[in-house]
Amino acid sequence: MAIPSFFKQTKPRGFSYVPRYYNPQKEEWEKKRMAQSAERRAKDADLREKSEERNAASVEPEGMGGEKKPYRSKIMRGSMKNYFPRNREHVHKQSMIRFIVILIIIAFVIYMYLRY
Repeated sequence: MAIPSFFKQTKPRGFSYVPRYYNPQKEEWEKKRMAQSAERRAKDADLREKSEERNAASVEPEGMGGEKKPYRSKIMRGSMKNYFPRNREHVHKQSMIRFIVILIIIAFVIYMYLRY
């Protein structure tokens, strides 16, 4: 029987987790992948620093030419619809033609059924 205490908090119960499956090849692969990604990040940081140094060296003085503008893509929202040949009218026309052909076929089948 434990004596209750007002000042001491009880520690949470722990648990022991034992994984069912262990794959040493996967563990090794994960270590290699993490090492490669760290190496890649280091190279990217070095390249970024070098490009920043080149950009700082190539910037013209303020009085010489003006500001260097950031790159903006020429593709804007809604402009891609001009690149595709199918527009709404074309699709609507095709669906109406398909609907009429189906109606003609159904009418012909009903006519042949009723005639014979």
